[in-house]
Amino acid sequence: MYIQTSIPREQGMPGAPIAPRDSLTLINVRDVAYMPSRDSSGVYVPEDIILKKDRCAITIYMTPGTVEVTEPLDGETDQEGFTPAVKFNHPGNSRKVREFKTNNAGEKFIIIVRYCSGQPADILGDLCNPMKMTASYTGYNTSSTNEFTFTQSMPGKGIGIYGGTVPEEEPVAVVPAKAAKVDYLAEGQYQLSAGAASLTAIEGGSDGAVVTLLGVNAAAAECPVVTAGAKLLLAGGRDFTASDGSQLTLRAFDAGGDALVWIEQSRYEV
Repeated sequence: MYIQTSIPREQGMPGAPIAPRDSLTLINVRDVAYMPSRDSSGVYVPEDIILKKDRCAITIYMTPGTVEVTEPLDGETDQEGFTPAVKFNHPGNSRKVREFKTNNAGEKFIIIVRYCSGQPADILGDLCNPMKMTASYTGYNTSSTNEFTFTQSMPGKGIGIYGGTVPEEEPVAVVPAKAAKVDYLAEGQYQLSAGAASLTAIEGGSDGAVVTLLGVNAAAAECPVVTAGAKLLLAGGRDFTASDGSQLTLRAFDAGGDALVWIEQSRYEV
């Protein structure tokens, strides 16, 4: 339950222009196997979006400086709702962008906007009230660009904060078979490999970093096990068997003395 609280001015320059990454992440609602709920605040999504087997999110390049993220609240009395939208330009009119427009007209999406500043990712739309695309191409003697707008289908929930990892087309890294640890490279998904092993640590990273370990398509005896211990704190002390379709998400916490402890945020077991 949300508890009323004062809202002071944040430190630094809270009103500075947004600095989104130059790629927008799109998840087709038809590809979602599990959509986590927002927490009691109505804003934060703490768990991962899980996609169906062999499905992934896609990205589209956004020209820096053209991105607008909006969230108007309007409607008649007792009928108010938010209508989030994201608008941006994509340069040129290549075959790929034409095919994207043609094959995604009328499709329904969940959108994730990530930021260069390190602020948490925004999530727009959900399974029952997704985002839909409009697009317009204009070619001049001085420029050639597509303008895209994705808008929530109807008034409802506002922009959420996504705390999970993004289901990318390719994982950040593939963890070698029989590895006892995961070498951190960047936030995101790490594909484990078949081969009986006990994973007991994630080496590297920084406070607040989030990683997701993906299960493997193998016989039960060949699935690696993520083992609870001093460096990996798993919910209830329960080990995680990395079977096909299962995934485990952990967040790094600074334990002092340059030591990091990775704590389970969520798990999805098949």
